[in-house]
Amino acid sequence: MLGVFLFLVNFSFAADTSYTHIKEGQKAPFDGVLMTNDALVQMIATQESVVKTCELDKETQLKLQKNDLDTKYQLYETRCEAEKAMNEELIAIRDEQLKKDKAKDVIQRAAFFGGFVLGAATSVGIVYSLNQN
Repeated sequence: MLGVFLFLVNFSFAADTSYTHIKEGQKAPFDGVLMTNDALVQMIATQESVVKTCELDKETQLKLQKNDLDTKYQLYETRCEAEKAMNEELIAIRDEQLKKDKAKDVIQRAAFFGGFVLGAATSVGIVYSLNQN
């Protein structure tokens, strides 16, 4: 296919583009390649076929690349959504644990202050009872 393309490119860069119609038996008025109408039609058809093939190859490659990128995008999007959901779940678990810890902290503080007050009251009571005797 590349050889045909290079062959046809040579024709497109030809310096002299003059042509003339001649009948069988006539002498050509210039040096060059003499082709029959069928050969010219075949050359043009081949060129058009090569162009169409290139266009189809380009479209196919473009579709394949688009499908590949769409698949990668969907994979990344799914992964991001999964990580987002996981992070939201972890945050919810952390917040719940912080609430539990806060409730425990209130109970521990109340027990500490209650114990302190009870200890102080006991000490005052003992000192008071010793001073009474």
